Order: sequence, then C-alpha cells, then structure tokens
Amino acid sequence: MSKPVSILYIVVFLAILFGFAIAGMVLPDRAVSTVENRALSKLPAFSFEAVGTRRFFEEMNQYINDQAPLRDEMVRLYQSQQNSGIFNSMLLENLFHVKPPQKPEEGTVVKDSRVVSNLVVINKKWIFPVTDPLVHTDKMDESTAKLNDAIQFAADQQTETYFVFNPSRTRTLMHLYPDYMQTDAYAKSKAYFLSKLDKSVNVVDIGKKFDAFTNAAKEELYLETDHHWNIQGAFAAYQEMIAEISAKSAQFEDKPMSLDDIRVSGLTIGSFEGSYNSQINYAVNPKTADRTVIYEPNKPFSFSKFEVINKDGTQTVKSFNDFYGFKRGQSTYAYGTIYGGDRRKIAYENPQANNRLNVLLLKDSFMNPLTPYLAQHFNKLTVYDNRYYSEFSLKEILASEHFDMLIIAFHDDNLFSGSYEFDKPL
Repeated sequence: MSKPVSILYIVVFLAILFGFAIAGMVLPDRAVSTVENRALSKLPAFSFEAVGTRRFFEEMNQYINDQAPLRDEMVRLYQSQQNSGIFNSMLLENLFHVKPPQKPEEGTVVKDSRVVSNLVVINKKWIFPVTDPLVHTDKMDESTAKLNDAIQFAADQQTETYFVFNPSRTRTLMHLYPDYMQTDAYAKSKAYFLSKLDKSVNVVDIGKKFDAFTNAAKEELYLETDHHWNIQGAFAAYQEMIAEISAKSAQFEDKPMSLDDIRVSGLTIGSFEGSYNSQINYAVNPKTADRTVIYEPNKPFSFSKFEVINKDGTQTVKSFNDFYGFKRGQSTYAYGTIYGGDRRKIAYENPQANNRLNVLLLKDSFMNPLTPYLAQHFNKLTVYDNRYYSEFSLKEILASEHFDMLIIAFHDDNLFSGSYEFDKPL
C-alpha cells in the first residue's frame, strides 16, 4: 500500500472517530428514540461518591450508547439485517426445524422465525418477546407480600376484594414460539405466585377459561404485533369475570353482556401500530397487521358522570366518545387510541345499574378495553393505574371513602412491577 493511500486511510479513520466524538458533545441529548419507541438515558449526576460506584459507570455507558450520533439510523440498519432471510440468526432453524403439518385446531404452523432486537417475528405476522426461562421467586415473594397486605387492609375496611388474573399473551400463545424457545417457566411462575397468596384471597383466574380453548381459538384472542389481547379476548375475559364475581359475591349478582348485544365489524383500512412492531421499525407491514375485530354495543354506553385524569394529572378528555372506541376516518390505530390508553384515573357513574355498589378497580393496561363494560354493572366504578402516580396510597383511598368492592386485576406475566406498589412513600 502506497504512503498517500495509508495517510488517506488514517485521516478518514480519525475523521470518523473524532467526528462522532465532537458530534456527541455538540448535539443536544434526545429524550426518546422513535425507532425503538422508548425513552433514552440521560447524563448521570456527577459526584465523587457516585464515581466510586459500579452503577455510575453502567449508567454512563448506557447514556453514551443511547445518545450516539446517528443511533436511529444504525438501529434501523441493524434491524433490517436481522429481519433479512439470509443473515438472520435463525436461518438454520427455519430450514431444518419447520413444524410438520397439523390439524387446524392446533393453530398456526410456524414456517419462518427470526429474532430482531430481542423480539421474535413468526411467519412475518406475529411478534413476541424472547422468552425468559427463569422463575423469579424472590421478586414474586415481594409482590405477593404487598398484595396480601393490601387485600387484608381492604377486608378490615369491610370491602369485598377480588384478585383477577388475566391470561398474558406470552404464556397463552407459547405454542407459536420456535421449539427451543418454548419454556414452562411462565406457567411455573403463575403457579408459584398463586401459591404465595393468602388462602382468604378471592382469585378470579381467567386463564383457566382460556386454557380450555384450542390453540387456534387462542390465536383469535390476541393482537399479532402488540403485547395485548384484542377486543375478542378482552370481551371473553369480561364475561368470565362478571360470571365468577357474581358466583362468589354476597352483594353482587348480574349477567354479562353477550355477543347478541354487540355489533361486530373489522378494521380493514389504515395502519395498526403494534407496541412490538414499533420497536423494530415495523418489520411486519402495519397496513396488513392486526386487522383487528371491533365491538360496538348495540345500545351505546351511557354514564351520568365520566371523568378522566391523564398520566400527567391533566384533564383533557371530556367526552366518553372521544375517550373510547374506534374512530372512523383515522389513518393510524393502536391499542391505546382505540381503548382509551393508560390513565391515572377514570371515574364512571351509572345510575341505571341494578345496584348501588361503589367499586374500586386497580389495574394494568390489559383492563383498558374492559372498564366501560364493567361500569355497566355498578353504580360507581373508579379506576386507578398506580404506575402513573409518584405518590399513591391504596390504604388512604380505602380509608377515606367506603368502597363496597375492590378489584385488583393484572395479567399473569405482570408478577413483579410497579403495579404492586400499592403504598408509595412520600
């Protein structure tokens, strides 16, 4: 290699090296990555005490990675490579481990699978997280202790309490994973969690209902590119929930709505922005993904009072029709835009209910499609998502106002999270 060419290589290398370094210092930090659909790390606070810890350097490393110039462009390139048919890490899996033909009720035959940014894309249609083979007993011990304490406090307040366990998508659709990724850790985790609850806890295990369905039927109940269920799955859970609570309760008895009460249609136009799909640069075409079913009650929902508090504490939604349901004319859709999204608080009053019960619901996002259906059955339903409160005290809420019933409803892959922080310190 001639000397001028060698010099040119060195100059180009140094230009790239120092160019990225200078750009990283000059360009302002970004708050979010639109490609990965997540918040980006901020510069960790400096102190002599912090510099002596491992955590400081881990946070600094994550900050540098997140704020690297052209990060989104490099992530897009990497995800495109992972989603390719030739360079994907699961090429041999697709060639030699295709599942044999099976009966229709056994569900989808997996012909293609690939890992893209820690998500598994199946048949260029379904997207799942990479499975976790561990059973985190220590974390579940903490969350069940908090749950037992909250339920005991509610009992002391003469509040009838139910813990609703909704069937998560990952556990229910485990059959769609490649064989080597399938694990019974999710089923074992659920069983361990339930074993740690006090015997007095009224458990409404919706998963038992779903487990009786065929694999093909289960696939009809969940979104393809999002981590939630669709309205079919949510409605089936609502029916089972009302039926079981009616059977167990000393003060509540009612029948759930049936499909005869529902006008069923389907999403045929626009783009569906699934939570998983948005993280991997839409590896599945959003214009064909999740042509989800739409349920609209024949008799529209009607409430004498309706209130919504957003994540940030503001009140911008005044009308139920603006809050919930399919909006014709939209070009893009998402689980949140159809079913109201995550909010701090939702309050319903329905004097047409056949009781005067005041009910408190503490929930995660799986319950979003269900809240107006549940509200049809109670005089008052107040819904909290404590993840969006920096200060939250379930005990103070229960002590300050009498609730006839408390329903705590989480999905069975949400076994340890901020949802179990029922009493956050000031």
